[in-house]
Amino acid sequence: MRGRKMEYYELSQSKKVENPIELMGLDPNTYCYAMAKKDFEALDKIKVAYFSGNEAEEVCDILINPTFMVSDRLKNLIALYDKETEFKGIQLFPTSEGSKQYPIYWVPSFPEINCIHERSKIYDNGMVSSLVLNEQRIGRRNIFRLSGLLEYKIVVSLPMVESILRRRLYGVELIKLEVV
Repeated sequence: MRGRKMEYYELSQSKKVENPIELMGLDPNTYCYAMAKKDFEALDKIKVAYFSGNEAEEVCDILINPTFMVSDRLKNLIALYDKETEFKGIQLFPTSEGSKQYPIYWVPSFPEINCIHERSKIYDNGMVSSLVLNEQRIGRRNIFRLSGLLEYKIVVSLPMVESILRRRLYGVELIKLEVV
């Protein structure tokens, strides 16, 4: 009898978040969407940026604009599951005097894995239509970034998903992926 397949999920910012905080004061060429390892290494260890501090803005545990970032709470959880992931910080300050929030976000540099199964459907422009993972290429990883895609996709294991759900992180979406 073979062991059960490990379950994996895509980790992203929830589509239900209507008004995520918008960072000001970051160069979009430096803090780009699909950050490569060399781009990450060029970042400052910690950077100061600003947000409006408006009460309508939602302080989420994942931000995707201008680049993929995680809250301090999610960073600490990732560090429990993966010692290889490196982080660079962004300390935020509100521009409005009434705000008492000073969140810190972390830009992660996840290990990249080429584990996309040939059954996946990828458009000519590099966008994914349907994603299937090859379990044998994943190994025992709990969190990683898919390599070879135009899109920035982070994948997490079921044990990590359970830890995320227990902590009730805000603005996090988890989508189950097919694994063969």
